[in-house]
Amino acid sequence: SAGGNKRKGPPPPPSAPASRKFTLKELHEHSEGKQLLTAVLGRVYDVSVARDLFGKKGPYEMFTGHDGTFNLAVMSMKTNTLDKFDYELEDEDKACLADWIAYFDSRYGCPLGTLRDRRHGIALKDLPRATKIPFEELDEDDEDTPPSGGQPPTSKL
Repeated sequence: SAGGNKRKGPPPPPSAPASRKFTLKELHEHSEGKQLLTAVLGRVYDVSVARDLFGKKGPYEMFTGHDGTFNLAVMSMKTNTLDKFDYELEDEDKACLADWIAYFDSRYGCPLGTLRDRRHGIALKDLPRATKIPFEELDEDDEDTPPSGGQPPTSKL
């Protein structure tokens, strides 16, 4: 629905990550169990609250325990490009990545920390400001329509 935006203007700038430093191996160890972690541009997020999405058999399980930066930027579900740190991005991919970082900050809060033993070919400063938060328009449409049959709206990444 047009004009349903509650927040005016672009998303806020990226949150500063907490000071904890992770190795890629430590990130891999959080692909299952109590705490589910994923990383975007080396920013480590706790996605445990979205176990339906990032847990076993969830649609985004492949990202759990991995850095999914390249995949999110180019909108790919190929597992062989997870944990990819050496790449170049087109401007539109950088814009897409900026929006994804805004999404993860908005949905999962400030990153727990950063990867310390891997460095991406691009940095946050190389990205444009985010212009939107992916899925946010969908969430707002859900609020405008009463849930059918009393079921809560299905959650989205």
